[in-house]
Amino acid sequence: MSAPAHRYEFTLPDVGEGLDKGVVLAWRVAEGDAVKADQIIAEVETDKAIVEIPAPVTGTVIRLGARAGETLAVGEVLAVFETAGAAAPPPAESPAPERATASLGSAPERSDTATAALARPGRARASPATRKLARTRGVDLSALAGTGSRGQITREDVEHAAAGADRAPRISAAPSPPPPVPAAAPGRPAAPRPAAAGDDTTEPLTGLRRQIALNMDLAWRTVPHIFTFEEIDATELVRAREAINRELADEGRRLSVLPFFVKACVAALQAHPRFNASLDLANERIVYHHRCNIGIATATPDGLIVTVVADADTKSLAAIAGEIDTLAALARERRVTVAQIRGSTFTISNYGSYGAWMGTPIVRPPEVAIAGFGQIRDAVVPVDGAPAVRRVLPITVATDHRLNDGEHLGAFLGTLTRYLSEPVRLLAR
Repeated sequence: MSAPAHRYEFTLPDVGEGLDKGVVLAWRVAEGDAVKADQIIAEVETDKAIVEIPAPVTGTVIRLGARAGETLAVGEVLAVFETAGAAAPPPAESPAPERATASLGSAPERSDTATAALARPGRARASPATRKLARTRGVDLSALAGTGSRGQITREDVEHAAAGADRAPRISAAPSPPPPVPAAAPGRPAAPRPAAAGDDTTEPLTGLRRQIALNMDLAWRTVPHIFTFEEIDATELVRAREAINRELADEGRRLSVLPFFVKACVAALQAHPRFNASLDLANERIVYHHRCNIGIATATPDGLIVTVVADADTKSLAAIAGEIDTLAALARERRVTVAQIRGSTFTISNYGSYGAWMGTPIVRPPEVAIAGFGQIRDAVVPVDGAPAVRRVLPITVATDHRLNDGEHLGAFLGTLTRYLSEPVRLLAR
């Protein structure tokens, strides 16, 4: 006698410790498929990362709760399973989604479940971000040979394939009408309708871009900003970086100037605690943070993600550099964990790495200050009363005027510029 079947509704779990919704980016299964517990069934995009959702039970998929590209709120039905034997565990015992993690200073590692899903027969090896790019560019990953270090398909592979398709000749005897728009199916978002020449197009504000919009709207509406600008002679800073890189050459490592910015900001924050603080108006208090957790704004194809170098005040220049590199790589692949993007007490925007000269960075509440660094370039400046060509670094600091005044801002910037103009001072810290 066969065991009775049970119906199990699997709701979207909180994939980001407090995030209220997610976009079903892609399905790995279809209705009618047999699945095993912990098998990856879907990729879900949150406001900060792309996470892989495992099946909570072994059974058969009898319904998918959304099409690819649709948004589900946490607690809404993601999928319905039919299981045999004992009743499935209650929803409270559903497994948490798989999330890629990495130990700082080493290559990111995937869980056994995620690795098995990537390696199973017939599935191309590629990260979720690369799969998203392939869908956007209309590239079939199964037709590509990966050039990555582990044989995985890279973003460059996808771009190359898309460029080749764009260059392919097209021969037509007569103009043809626009192709029909295919109906969306589970696992594939609906294709956009081709727009006539000159037509406006729209796209939903979702995922990371939505979260950036909400955060910036909150920051600009609620924080009364004041800014100060300065250019400093960065000649000694450049020399210090070059000297350290000569020492690291045998190890195949190189430091950017960003770790120096972090160390100098930590020194200034410790000298001026009002900038390493949070403003709690609800309880009418100021919180002065004991540790310096430095947020680093990282550009990704989908927008800026701020990762956090926690306890930067306890770390060496080399340790900070390694951590920044690791976090930046995870951010670009949308594989940062919630712990790696929360808890910052002060933020740095290194827009000079993108060629920008001067900017006005926006304070990220509940933080009360942010520093922006422009591109280091040659400029003619007075040295001992005579013109000379020196390396010049532009700096902007913004702060919340509800807590800090111009006097405080000037003092903080003065300390910051002293450490960057004379980086040898950082050796004593």
